[in-house]
Amino acid sequence: MANDPNRPDQTGEDKSLESLLRLAGERAEIPLSIESRVYHRVQEEWRASTARPNGDRVYAEVQKTWRRNALRSRVLRWLAPVGVAASAVLVFVLLSQPEVTQPVAVATVASVVAPSASPDSFQEGAVVYEGDLVSTGPGGGVSLTLARNVSLRIDENTRVQVDGADRFTLLTGRVYADTGQFIYRDGGLEIDTAFGVVSDVGTQFAVSVGDESLEVSVREGRVELASATDSLAARMGERLTVAQGQGASVTRLDTFDPYWDWIADLTPAFDMTNKSLLDFLKWASRETGRELRFTTDESRMFAMRTDVHGSVDGLTPDEALAAILSTTSLEYQIESDKVVLDHRSLD
Repeated sequence: MANDPNRPDQTGEDKSLESLLRLAGERAEIPLSIESRVYHRVQEEWRASTARPNGDRVYAEVQKTWRRNALRSRVLRWLAPVGVAASAVLVFVLLSQPEVTQPVAVATVASVVAPSASPDSFQEGAVVYEGDLVSTGPGGGVSLTLARNVSLRIDENTRVQVDGADRFTLLTGRVYADTGQFIYRDGGLEIDTAFGVVSDVGTQFAVSVGDESLEVSVREGRVELASATDSLAARMGERLTVAQGQGASVTRLDTFDPYWDWIADLTPAFDMTNKSLLDFLKWASRETGRELRFTTDESRMFAMRTDVHGSVDGLTPDEALAAILSTTSLEYQIESDKVVLDHRSLD
């Protein structure tokens, strides 16, 4: 384009504004009412300047100011919608970002029997989160402590998916749960399997899953199995077996049967803080599936009034029972389903 000899020289600022204007393109014009007021203000300034010395120079300055303000106004009209659009994009990006959720802690590792095949090699005291997969290899085992002091013990060659605070999926292998001696109205522990959902009512029970069968063994309380087609139940001293293509059956299983021996090494240690000997004896008998019996009221009162100290970490319930009672004047003997205690005289 040829240069116009009549066009006033442009300053660097004017050239920059015109460059921005060309980038902006055609935009909506300034409202006529505003443009008219500005125009008449310029006219008034011009008339006033002609009555003063150097009026032409003042008029030229006014003209120059007018052009600059007009250019700035058009650039601002272009930038304003761009700024609004950019803000909208920013808001959209922020809202569309996936919400960052904190992992939900479900349990802590109470004990580990090595070797463990768990991907994270869970160590004692480690936190287990919702979504974790706990797996054990040959000879391994993991004991978890859940809310309300519920104990979940995972046998060797077992894979368990942690679905929530009180729900787990047993993919393969065997688990044992001790949900305590209390019945909670808001639901108990649920273990999902390929054969249905196993749920408890304040109990001790084991669930074992194979390729073609499911076994639910109840040491205390009651357990229910709900599948898509049926609802079954097992009670204390029973084993419920569901075999693929063969239906369900219930057989007898004593609470002190050697079947339960596998959980001994995974039993969380008894906390002796501010506990009596009677508290300890109740724990030991419950962990071994035996009834606690005293030969005399004197023996029970002695156990109630005697405090226990020290630690039984690393000992099975039977080993802990022998170790603690060896320091007292109580004698005991095991009679299949009972632990019988008698207070011996020290005379």
